[in-house]
Amino acid sequence: MTGIGIGESNFKMLRLKDNYYIDKTEYIKHIIDNQSKVILITRPRRFGKTLNMSMLKYYFDCTDKYSKELFEGLKIMEAGEKYTSKMGYYPCMYLTFKDAGLMTYEMMIMQLKTVMMELYFENRYLLEKAEMSEGEKNIFNKILGANATDIDLLNSIKMLSKILYNYYQKPVMLFLDEYDVPLQNAYVEGYYEEAIKFFKVFYGTTFKDNPYLEKTVITGVSRVAKESIFSRSK
Repeated sequence: MTGIGIGESNFKMLRLKDNYYIDKTEYIKHIIDNQSKVILITRPRRFGKTLNMSMLKYYFDCTDKYSKELFEGLKIMEAGEKYTSKMGYYPCMYLTFKDAGLMTYEMMIMQLKTVMMELYFENRYLLEKAEMSEGEKNIFNKILGANATDIDLLNSIKMLSKILYNYYQKPVMLFLDEYDVPLQNAYVEGYYEEAIKFFKVFYGTTFKDNPYLEKTVITGVSRVAKESIFSRSK
């Protein structure tokens, strides 16, 4: 029975429950047509950003067998082969920093380690199936156990995207929701300088120096300032 999925931000659950859904799937066309490697989408809170990111992840993800079922009857299915051929094509990574705004720098780092632990847990099959060096396996297991060093954390997305790229022989789609929550909270709590130093390296390694990504979509409230956190320059 069709109902209103109040508070539901998981596209798959919303569709499987047959909840009401305002069809925004033509947005997928804009993502495919956009030639930028990194797309930043800024909108106010409660604007539906997370649901849209979830939709994108389920559309592109080559590991989800429900892709076609989830998008049946939606506009994107009428868009033509240029767009439908990308359904279920790419390995994908989805993560959110919405809970990473905490009271101290140390607590923020621990929460980020938890976020990466959950992402690696979703992809734990790679430990058995993918070719990895002993060093990569060691770091993979440290991240799974939330025992990663700060250096491991800085390189965690790049390393996982490399492993996915080599396993699937396809570039990776990365979806990062609420990218700016940790920095906003760091400013309020008084550890902004520490946080900005960390994220300049983290985002630089993840986005600028990562040949394994097809495209990255980022959402948040804040626009990127002239002194960008995506730059390592001072």
